[in-house]
Amino acid sequence: MTQSESETRPPADDALRAAKPPVGVGASPLVAQLIAIALVALGAVGVQALLSQTGAVGQAPWTTTALEAVDGTGSDSPVVLVVAVVAVLLGLLVLPIAFKRRPRKAIELDAQTGVRLRSRDLSRLATAAVEGADGVTDVRVTSTRRKLRVVATSVAAKDCDAAIRSDVESRLQPTLRALQRAPRLAVSVRNEGVS
Repeated sequence: MTQSESETRPPADDALRAAKPPVGVGASPLVAQLIAIALVALGAVGVQALLSQTGAVGQAPWTTTALEAVDGTGSDSPVVLVVAVVAVLLGLLVLPIAFKRRPRKAIELDAQTGVRLRSRDLSRLATAAVEGADGVTDVRVTSTRRKLRVVATSVAAKDCDAAIRSDVESRLQPTLRALQRAPRLAVSVRNEGVS
């Protein structure tokens, strides 16, 4: 290794630095879309006013019509109070969205390097772990960051449900122990074709 190669290589302690956790977009895009629609509507009002002033449209500008409609309205009018209250409430509803934490999308593994799983990957791992359990013919797994729900279909008698549930839970324990914060496990057994 030459001296220039060793100078350009990052230090060893930077090689295993964990990446930032992946997060969802949250509700801020919805607010941005609403603001964008409002700005487009404001632009349309401005274009209509310009066309009206130049004579391209024989209609009076919407801004003039709106101002004439509210002309003479006193500041102590109930309409002004209602509009002010609605504006304040909308502002208070939108303001927390800007400060709200974005939702995490991944489930962190118990590792120093920041290894993460998506919820659907955890579902696949759980399905693979449970498949082949005694008496289980089909497995349906749904998972979120907080809950792992397993529905095992069985053709065994109902009195075997507790043993099947215990077997499924024990098969899932290694997967759940590998997670930094394991989701709550809910296992149910559905009997099929058993009277």
